[in-house]
Amino acid sequence: MQFKTSSFMPRPHRGRAVALRTLMAAAAMAVLTASLGLAHAQSPATAPGQAWPNRPVKLVVPFPPGGGNDIFARELGNALQKKLGQPFVVDNRAGASGNIGISAVAKSPADGYTLLVVSNTLVTNPALSAQVPYDVYKDFVPVTLAANLPVVLVTGPDVVPKTLPALIGYAKANPGKLSYGSAGVGAPHHLTTEYFSARAGVSLLHVPFKGQGQIVPEIVAGRVDMAFLAISSVTQFLQAGKVRGIAVAGAGRTSLAPDLPTLAEAGLPGVNIDWWLGVLAPAGTPADIVQKLNAEIVALCSQPEFRARLATQGIDAVGSTPEAFATVLRDEIPQWTQLVKTAGIKAE
Repeated sequence: MQFKTSSFMPRPHRGRAVALRTLMAAAAMAVLTASLGLAHAQSPATAPGQAWPNRPVKLVVPFPPGGGNDIFARELGNALQKKLGQPFVVDNRAGASGNIGISAVAKSPADGYTLLVVSNTLVTNPALSAQVPYDVYKDFVPVTLAANLPVVLVTGPDVVPKTLPALIGYAKANPGKLSYGSAGVGAPHHLTTEYFSARAGVSLLHVPFKGQGQIVPEIVAGRVDMAFLAISSVTQFLQAGKVRGIAVAGAGRTSLAPDLPTLAEAGLPGVNIDWWLGVLAPAGTPADIVQKLNAEIVALCSQPEFRARLATQGIDAVGSTPEAFATVLRDEIPQWTQLVKTAGIKAE
C-alpha cells in the first residue's frame, strides 16, 4: 500500500511544503545547470562521437608480427596513443592470405574501436577469388592510405644481366630461363612480377615459396635469379653486395637506395608499382570518428620525426584523404582482376 504524504498533512502547512519543494527543485536545477556548464568548459567534446577514444582501440593486422604491415601498425599505434591518450593495441590475425583478419574487422562493431591496418592484399585477394568473406566496398569505410612500402627488383650477384635493359633483353632471348621468387601464388611478389612481365614482354619462371623470408636466401645462393621485394626486407643484403639492385618499382627513388633508378628511369616508361598500407574502419563507423582518425594520421605522416622513424624501416609515410584512398580501392581491384585473368593465375 502506498500513502500520499500530503493527505496526512494539516491544511495550514501544505502551502509552505509546496513552496519549499519548489525552492529545492529550483536550487537543484541551478546546481545541475552550473555543473553541466563546468563540464562543458572542461571537455568540449560533448557532441556525439567527439569523445572518441575513451577506451583502448584495436589495430588488426592480418599478418604475423615482423613484416612491414606489422611494423607500421606498431609505430602508428604508439604515436596515436601518445597523442590521444588511449592504448592502440596491435592484434595480429594471420591466416588465409590475410582474409581472416580482414573479415574479422568487417564483422566488428562500427564504433571506432576496431580498425584494419592492411596492405594492398585487401584488393589483390578479391582479384584472385570472388569468394573472399568480405566486400571491400560495402564492409569498410576508408580512413587513409597511410604509407607505401618501396619495392625493389633484385637479382643474385651471379646473374649476368646487370641493368634493366640487359635483363629484359636476356629474358626475351631466353623465355622461361630466368626464375623469380614469390611468397606464393597471388602474393604481391607474384602479381607484381606478372605485371612487370606483361609490360616488358617477357616470360619468367615462377618459383613460389611459403613466405617472403625464404626468397632472399635462395637468391643469395643462386637457386633463384630475381624477385620484387619490399626494400626493408633486403636492404642489408644490398649493402653487403649479396644481391644486386636493378631498379625500384615506384614512381620515385627511395632514400634507402638512392642510387637505384626507377623502372621508368631504367627503360620501362609508364610502369609504376606500389605496395601500400592503408587504414580502414568497419562500414557505418561515425563520420566524425573517421574524420578525426584521418586528421591525426595525416598530421603524423607529415611530422619529420615520424617519417624518419618509418624510413629507417623501409616505409614511406603518405597520409591521404578518405576520398583519395577510396579512389585507389575502386581502381585497383579491376586492374588486378584483369591481370589475374590475363596471366591465368589461379588461387591456391
